[in-house]
Amino acid sequence: MMPNIVVELQRALGGQPRSQQPTGSPTGDPAIMAVLQQVLKQYPGMAKNFNAQNTFGVLASGDRAQRGLKERGGLEFWPPTEQGTADFPSPAPGKNVLEVYDPKLEANPVDLKRAVYGDLMHGMTADPNWNSLRTQFMQGFTPQEQQRQQQHQTWWDDVNGSKGPAGNPTYDAYIRGWLADEGGGKQGQQESGGTMYSPQQIQELKQMQDYLDTGKAQQSVESKGAQQ
Repeated sequence: MMPNIVVELQRALGGQPRSQQPTGSPTGDPAIMAVLQQVLKQYPGMAKNFNAQNTFGVLASGDRAQRGLKERGGLEFWPPTEQGTADFPSPAPGKNVLEVYDPKLEANPVDLKRAVYGDLMHGMTADPNWNSLRTQFMQGFTPQEQQRQQQHQTWWDDVNGSKGPAGNPTYDAYIRGWLADEGGGKQGQQESGGTMYSPQQIQELKQMQDYLDTGKAQQSVESKGAQQ
């Protein structure tokens, strides 16, 4: 309900009067929302899951912004099911929220667009086609990369011990790192001698990118054969 969203936003932003809130309204911060709409227009696969009614961006301020920047980075994606904690609640439980903690990020449309694109991938797990590809991807690590994971010596801090909000290693860094070039996944593949990603995973990443670009799921070889 909209009134509840307003209350949660006020609490998350330190109980400021609406006139002083960086977000300005329950629909979110104008700059972040404008970038969000650009991303959804460019990637139909994301637009199948996110829209102006279920997703919005907010700019944190004060102590919350400082804490978020220290603990979560410049931007955090909150899925509808994540409530947060008593001292750091979701800005709006039941909604997809992109919360920006770094005002410099909000002021840089290019960097903000890249960050929004990458973080929305967290919420794509609710999409059956995306989640199927993600599941296949997670089962395809090379022996060399599996050993690096066990030794906490991968390219990704998220995998080496840093925990996501749910308390699990965020292996999705591999996906974002390739598709959004966060942390240079392709550079890591080169420096690892081509062992960070398996050929199977690279093919699945291509399918994931195609799905984001078109919103259309590719048929598997088996499905095509069955129809012939």
